[in-house]
Amino acid sequence: MTKRTFGLCLAVALLLGCGKEEYPAVDLFTWKAKVDVTAKGNLTVNIENGAGASGGEGSAKVIDNDFNSKFLINPYQSNFYMQLSFPAPQQVASYTLTSGGDAPGRDPRDWKFSGSMDGTTWVDLDTRTGETFSGRNLTKTYSFKNLVLYNHYRISISAVSSGSLFQLSEWRLIEVPAEQQ
Repeated sequence: MTKRTFGLCLAVALLLGCGKEEYPAVDLFTWKAKVDVTAKGNLTVNIENGAGASGGEGSAKVIDNDFNSKFLINPYQSNFYMQLSFPAPQQVASYTLTSGGDAPGRDPRDWKFSGSMDGTTWVDLDTRTGETFSGRNLTKTYSFKNLVLYNHYRISISAVSSGSLFQLSEWRLIEVPAEQQ
């Protein structure tokens, strides 16, 4: 086969779509994605670090999107919770927890994740017991079905792995469209 014939064959193959990848048709105006909505919310906790929310290991560290910082409380109490409140309702159906950088005994073990319209009446959306983190600064994702938009989301941590301290590097809330749950 001559160079000219080979070139002509190659051109014909390309024009006919040989090797063309097919992509599904997507209407760009209706396509929905999972979205981290954490930054839209206002964080409150019922037990704060001794140095305050903005201290070196204060509660603000748990939503600062920095895995190298952490929220630490001492002493941990089993009625501890963290709450994110939003000015507009969010459809959260997934959240992540990132373990702290040291002492696995401080990791959350048992908790309930709940939603509320008014901040008073809560609906349990996800319950976990006996959870462990196999490494430091390890992010785990927890997903569940939720088609309701709530203004408030709370994680109530009823037990840590061991000891009297609690730590967490990050807590993120993810909005998940109904068709992806």
